[in-house]
Amino acid sequence: SAISNAQQFRLAADQAGSGSAGTVLTNWEEVDTDYQAIGSNWSQSSGVFSCSATGIYVCFWSLVVSGTNTGDAYDPNIQISTDSGGSYNTRNRAWAQVSTGTVDRAHVQNQFLFDVSNTSTFRLRFRQSQSNDLASGTTIAGSSSETYTNIMFIRLGNT
Repeated sequence: SAISNAQQFRLAADQAGSGSAGTVLTNWEEVDTDYQAIGSNWSQSSGVFSCSATGIYVCFWSLVVSGTNTGDAYDPNIQISTDSGGSYNTRNRAWAQVSTGTVDRAHVQNQFLFDVSNTSTFRLRFRQSQSNDLASGTTIAGSSSETYTNIMFIRLGNT
């Protein structure tokens, strides 16, 4: 069967790291440059993504760091809640680091399969870090014309 849903969201502008662990990325826009979504299952508000159709999905995500004046190690991650955001569990995480003056740009990505079995209680969020914060001297890359830090969802089949 054909794919019934595919959507991609990106950070709409550069932002500084928060300097505290666990900060949720919030300044999202759906990609709109040479882009056509399939369906409209996914929406987000203040960095919390909701889904209007049950199913098995694959999530691809990427966090792009465009510079640092401090050096930094960080662990961006995706968390899922099945109780409307009451509690979240980390489902997918990656590690990266950048160094002042040597390699001050980096890209870290990961992907995972997950099940949306109840659309009314399912929530998902993309966090800058879990154990190691992104320092305020580090820039997370975003743009409204190119896709840097981003998250993409593709519905693969029925729950």
